[in-house]
Amino acid sequence: MPAFSHQEYRDRTARLRQLMADSGIDTLLVLNESNINYLTGYEGYSDYVPQLALVCQDEEDPWLILRELDTLCAFPTSYLPESRILSYDEKYIGSSERTPWEPIADLVRERSKSNRIGLEMTAKMLGVKAHAALATHLDLSKVVDADGMVTRLQRVKSPAELVFMEQAGNIADRALQAGRLEIAAGARECDVAAAVQSALIKGTPEFPGGPCYGSPTITVGSPPAPHLKWSDGSYKLGSQTNFEIGAYRHRYACAVSRTVFLGEPDARAKHLHRAALDGFLAEFDAIRSGVKCSDVWHAFQRAFKPYGVRKESRSGYSTGIDWGADLSFNRNDHTVIEPNMTFHVLIGIWEKEDGYIFSETVRVTENGAKSFSSMSRDLLVNY
Repeated sequence: MPAFSHQEYRDRTARLRQLMADSGIDTLLVLNESNINYLTGYEGYSDYVPQLALVCQDEEDPWLILRELDTLCAFPTSYLPESRILSYDEKYIGSSERTPWEPIADLVRERSKSNRIGLEMTAKMLGVKAHAALATHLDLSKVVDADGMVTRLQRVKSPAELVFMEQAGNIADRALQAGRLEIAAGARECDVAAAVQSALIKGTPEFPGGPCYGSPTITVGSPPAPHLKWSDGSYKLGSQTNFEIGAYRHRYACAVSRTVFLGEPDARAKHLHRAALDGFLAEFDAIRSGVKCSDVWHAFQRAFKPYGVRKESRSGYSTGIDWGADLSFNRNDHTVIEPNMTFHVLIGIWEKEDGYIFSETVRVTENGAKSFSSMSRDLLVNY
């Protein structure tokens, strides 16, 4: 069954149609699977083939257009009736002579005669070749770039969305702690990763973990790189592990990060922890309704820079479905923060000489930020 009520999905589409009207769009082709999920509930994880949600200005509900076999994934997960779940034939898959964009274009034309079309131009599946194929079969001469239109709607979370993120936060904490407890001299990195993955899937006694959009980042070494996973190696005394873990509930992600040391960390590592923690706390205190994302970044800089640690990456970003992000805590994002936005406050130090990570996912309340994590903020050391 779909994750939310029919009315919640219809409210989302109604708000989207208003944005479409503001941009002069009658027909919108939504290609990003995260956005398809947001509008319809579809949880097929099938964005390696052409698919879309079709939103028409004069209709309350979208259409789903999928590969034929993926309709079997849509029936139990989407709120849409079967009559609004359309498909193209399997003969278009894996063919060098046919393209799925041809029947997709036919299905779009049958349901909308307007050439005021909006298109998510940078969708994963819409490379140069795919765009050319779609343009061959559908008039895109007046197409409007609709990138970010659906994502903008996702910034402010509903009460039901926040429940899933809170649940995911509980699971993420448990998974990080499970991984930490496996760290010991001689332990294999893969066994630490397995403990994390198991906890992410098991969830809690009250609610299970959902499928993960990518594996967690578990980097061992000094200094650790930002996006590597585990290796074939085993732990030695003095090892440092950077955990960046996201748990999921119905594709809603909640992330938490910590650095864990095996054995007493050196003075530099302790210095990095103090810098990251003070920067995090300053940023956490600055997050509130009415301030700009850039204001939050400046608050972080004021607390962090006196430590003399180099950090060029942003210090956080908005998050939600599939760990997506469209807002950033940096000097150039002047978006005004609103209640019930959610952010991954990420203090990642990834430099040639230094590596450290500390993060939590937070919700913006009327009174400031509230973390979804209850993990200790102390320096984490295994002896």
